[in-house]
Amino acid sequence: MVGYEESLKITCELLRRHVPETRTIRPTDDIQNDLGLDSLGVMELVADVETRFGVSIPADMFGKISTVSDVAKAVTQLQRV
Repeated sequence: MVGYEESLKITCELLRRHVPETRTIRPTDDIQNDLGLDSLGVMELVADVETRFGVSIPADMFGKISTVSDVAKAVTQLQRV
C-alpha cells in the first residue's frame, strides 16, 4: 500500500503516456480539460492505474474523479479497503 504522495507521483508518471513531455502535470490539473485526455485516454489511464496499484475503480467513483489529485486520493482510499 502506498500513501497519497507516492500515488500522486506514480499517477503523474502514468499520465506521461498521454501528455506531451513539455507539459507540466500538476495535482490540480483536470485530466480532460487541462491535460486533454479524451474518453479513450481516460479509460486507458484507469486501466493503467488499476494494473499498477492492484485496485479496481468502481464505476460510481468515476464521477468523483476529475483531477490528477482525485486519482491519487481514490487509489489511496481503495487500497485501504
